[in-house]
Amino acid sequence: MDSEIKEPIQLLLVEDDVNLSYLLEENLRAKGISVSLAKTGTGGLELASKTIFDICILDIMLPEMDGFTLAKALLEQQPSLPIIFLTARVQEKDKLLGFEIGADDYISKPFSFKELYYRITAILRRVNLVAPAHSENENLSIGSLVLYPAQRMLSVNGEQRKLSQRESGLLQMLLQHNGQYVNRSEILKKVWGNDDYFTAKSMDVYITRLRKLIKDDPTLEVENLYGTGYRIRQNMANI
Repeated sequence: MDSEIKEPIQLLLVEDDVNLSYLLEENLRAKGISVSLAKTGTGGLELASKTIFDICILDIMLPEMDGFTLAKALLEQQPSLPIIFLTARVQEKDKLLGFEIGADDYISKPFSFKELYYRITAILRRVNLVAPAHSENENLSIGSLVLYPAQRMLSVNGEQRKLSQRESGLLQMLLQHNGQYVNRSEILKKVWGNDDYFTAKSMDVYITRLRKLIKDDPTLEVENLYGTGYRIRQNMANI
């Protein structure tokens, strides 16, 4: 998998544990990833003001600014920035908060570097920083909506906006199925990388976001069929 990474990857690591941060920094650099390390939340935000990062790894319990607050600030600057949280906190509400903020993954301490690296490459593959097995950059449309997957750009009634990688991936899967229902588990495995309880809760948040994104075209709707999944369709009765 190492050879698949399109170098150079710019990674922001914010971790105040001296030993852990050193080990992660050394192992990531050994994989060909360029690492910028900060020991505090404000330090991480300062680094992000000077460099465009491809992915961030944030501890939650940080001095000066916690990881959740830092993630919100980073996503305001770069909405599509992938974020992985590292934490010793295992409460469900913390994980759900992380996903609601926009995190891509959540890994609990202690963990192996192999597991972390696997999660990093899975995310980079989804945002096209790791070479995909095949191209899925075909533009997709329904009603006045046009999705440009290669640019993660959405146009509705001529109004364009940049999507996060998960917003784009979710919408792309629904559009590729031409009005047919797509199984929840299938979406979770492809867009999120797994289909556990926490990622399922995260997907519910993104479905709500997607409905807001397409609301300017009243003919379009995202439907949920309990026990089956979701679909996007054009309802001409709403014209």
